[in-house]
Amino acid sequence: IVPQGLWAWAIGYSVLRIINPADLIIEDIIFDSFGLFVLPAEVYGPGLLSQYIVALGVTLSAFVLLLRLIRQTQSLYQYQALIILVAVAVNTGGTLLFTLGIQIHPQLDITPVLTTGQGVAVWVALYRYDFLRTAPVAANRFFREMTDPAVIVDEELTVIEYNDAATTVLGNLKRRVDLTELNPVFAEWLATTITDDEPAGEFTTAADEGPERTYDPEVTQVTDQFDITQGYVVVLRDITDRKQRERQLEEQNERLEEFADIVSHDLRNPLSTAEGWVAAVTDALEGEEPDIDTAQLGLEHIDHSHNRMDELIEVLLTMARQGQTVADPEPVSLETCATKAWATAETGEMELRVDTDRTVPADPARLRQAFENLFRNANDHGEAATVAVTTTPEGFAVEDDGIGIDPDDRENLFAFGYSTNEEGTGIGLAVVKRIIEAHGWRIMVGESDDGGACFEVTGVST
Repeated sequence: IVPQGLWAWAIGYSVLRIINPADLIIEDIIFDSFGLFVLPAEVYGPGLLSQYIVALGVTLSAFVLLLRLIRQTQSLYQYQALIILVAVAVNTGGTLLFTLGIQIHPQLDITPVLTTGQGVAVWVALYRYDFLRTAPVAANRFFREMTDPAVIVDEELTVIEYNDAATTVLGNLKRRVDLTELNPVFAEWLATTITDDEPAGEFTTAADEGPERTYDPEVTQVTDQFDITQGYVVVLRDITDRKQRERQLEEQNERLEEFADIVSHDLRNPLSTAEGWVAAVTDALEGEEPDIDTAQLGLEHIDHSHNRMDELIEVLLTMARQGQTVADPEPVSLETCATKAWATAETGEMELRVDTDRTVPADPARLRQAFENLFRNANDHGEAATVAVTTTPEGFAVEDDGIGIDPDDRENLFAFGYSTNEEGTGIGLAVVKRIIEAHGWRIMVGESDDGGACFEVTGVST
């Protein structure tokens, strides 16, 4: 408001001086002699008094600011401020003496000479003490060349200054532009940060080009010499890479936890089978007439289960080290793979029926792991009597004649940790889905013809 008012007064006074209505500024022009010279002189009217009052007010304000600068700063800026203060004081004093008529000659105005001297003094203050090569220019250059986006706003969130980096984040910035109109999302975040006791936290926005970026802002309040808030300096530190590393670390930790759960879950199938046969072998060898055939059969099954555990460990390690995508599939018979999986899965009293002779391109160990989990799921949750592996137009299916799966549960059935049984782990079907998708296939759950569950695998090439 003050700069605009001074400009308005200067323009208004200039117009009045030119048109001089009713001799308001200049009443007359007279000529007076001074030695060998004849000097023209203006006889001023009452309007000149207002000009002197405004000029004196501005000058006194400048004196106050310069004195405050001298008191608050050290070394370089003290000399600069002192030189400018003395120059302005001498010029103002000379003008005041002329106005009061205290001169060598009443009509000899030495103000132009004093103004010239003031200009020389200001030039010395600026260049002799390297004013233009030190802090003001250095600070401005540092602000503009900062790699972090930075913007200065007033209390109404009007842009006062900004650097080039800020334009890539906040859009087409301009001075004196309302930030709420230019970037309402950032303006709302900044307003919340300013008004709340606690910072609003990280700020995420999409740049003009490229992916979304995350920033950790630092908001600094700017006050004047009277501790009155004049605005805020906002520096946005790009922490996108750090956040990505944090997310990657979280994902790795989650995968490690899932890997541990999968290991304990999938190894339970052959381990439980081996434990069952250990009990059978023990019973067969007890008594006066040991059943050698049963014991030998049990030992074969135990050995088979141990081999299966070794195989599972290799598969799980491969998944952990190389990812889940099946890179080199080979022809696998669904009948053979399902039969092997049935031998090491916990199937209880259920029966297996294989109604397919289809061969599919797959990783045999991982496909067998999927079958084992599907068979175990039918035994643990479906109360099924028979499990069937059948051919479908787009692949194959595993279905049973149990109680089926509630439609409300089907959407989350393959989510890791989700189970319809309070004692379930929610791991088996999640592993099945990952294995199926690792082959580039899709799996969905529905209802079989017998009212049980039907897991259909589609997208299988022949």
